[in-house]
Amino acid sequence: MLSSSNYESIVVAHYNRKEVQEEIAKFSKGRWVALHCETHDTKGRPYLLRYQRALRKGRVPLTINNPEDVLTLLRRFEKLRPRTFYASVSVYKELAYPEHVRSMDNIVFCLPTWDIDNVIEKWEATIAAAKEIVNFLSNEGVSESVFLNWSGNGAHVHIHHRAFSTELLRKINPLDAAYAVVEYVIGKLRPRYVEIAEKHEARKLSIENEMDLQRVFTCPLSLHRSLNLAAVCFSPNMISEFTPEWASVERYRHWNKWDTFEIGEADHLAEKAHQVVGAYPLRKLPKPPKAKRKSTAEMITKWLKTETVR
Repeated sequence: MLSSSNYESIVVAHYNRKEVQEEIAKFSKGRWVALHCETHDTKGRPYLLRYQRALRKGRVPLTINNPEDVLTLLRRFEKLRPRTFYASVSVYKELAYPEHVRSMDNIVFCLPTWDIDNVIEKWEATIAAAKEIVNFLSNEGVSESVFLNWSGNGAHVHIHHRAFSTELLRKINPLDAAYAVVEYVIGKLRPRYVEIAEKHEARKLSIENEMDLQRVFTCPLSLHRSLNLAAVCFSPNMISEFTPEWASVERYRHWNKWDTFEIGEADHLAEKAHQVVGAYPLRKLPKPPKAKRKSTAEMITKWLKTETVR
C-alpha cells in the first residue's frame, strides 16, 4: 500500500487530470461501476465497492454519469483509498436499485471483451495474442469498432457495444451475443495461443471468456490496482508500435478515439457465433442473502465513520 503522501501524489494527482476524468466518464456512462481500494477488510482482502447509500433508496449501484463524478467518488470513499475504476460490460436501461443489475432484461448493450491475462515482463506474448484476435475479427468484417486497452499486466481487446445493430439485439440478448462472440473466437484461436505461449515462454498467458452478468473491466486511463501504470487505449493500427512505456502514469500515450464504431458490423459474426456457441448460461443472478448484504454494508459504514486517513 502506498503511504498517504504517495497516494496523494500518484493516485489523487492522476485522477485530478481533466482528461482522465473525461475518459473514465465516457466509458462508464450507463454502466455499473466498481472501485478497487488499497485498504483491506478484516479478512485481508482489498475493498471492491459496487454500491453506495442513497437517501430514501438505500443501497444503489455505483455509477459515473459525468467527469465530476470521478472525484466525487474518490472523496466519498477516501478513507478506503480508491485506486482503480472499473465499469461493467453491460450498459443498462436503469441503475437505480440492486435488482437492476441482476437481470438480463435490463441490459441494452454489451461489450464483447477478450481478457488476455499475463505478466508485464512477457508483454510481447500479450501483444501477439491480441494481434491474433484483431486479425480474426478483421477477417470476419469487424474492424472499425475494435479497440484495445492495456490493463497493466495484460490487455483487453474490445468490440464496441454499438457494433451490434438494434435489429440483431431484438433477436439476441446483448449479453448472449457478446458471450457467444468471445467464446467463438477463443475456440478458433486456442491452438495459436498455445504456440504463442511456447514461443515466448509465457507460462501465465491465458485468454478467458469472462463475459457474465457481473463482469467489469478497467476503465480507460484508470490506474492499475497494484502497478503504477495507466490503462491506455490504442487502435488495431497501433498494435505493432505498442510498448508498456505507453502506460507510464507521468507520460502516458492514450488513443481517445476508442469509442469509434460502425453500427451492425459485428452482426454477422454474432449470428454465426450464437448458432455455434449458444446463449450465456446464467439468465439471472440470485439475490444475495440479506444478512450477508447487511454485514458488508455495516462494515464499510463503520469504517467510513471511524477510520482516520493514513
